Amino acid sequence: LSYRWLLNEFPVFIALDKRRFVSQTNGNLYIANVEASDKGNYSCFVSSPSITKSVFSKFIPLIPQSDRAKVYPADIKVKFKDTCALLGQNVTLECFALGK
Repeated sequence: LSYRWLLNEFPVFIALDKRRFVSQTNGNLYIANVEASDKGNYSCFVSSPSITKSVFSKFIPLIPQSDRAKVYPADIKVKFKDTCALLGQNVTLECFALGK
């Protein structure tokens, strides 16, 4: 499967950069340091080249908050599943932290 995200309408796909990352493991969109320009409605576009089929998710609104007084403590999510690999195999691990 291939995951891409669009903003507000098709075909305005989100450009991936140092702030935005799409996990090809679960399709999640991660945005570091949300900016006012990130405001909008997001939809996930999933395609499968093997069966030549694509689907869109429902739109998810994102409304950045302007309250700069809020500071969130570091929050490391630990939901690891067992990962096994044979010698010589490549393994990809993802770790995301939230906070200031």
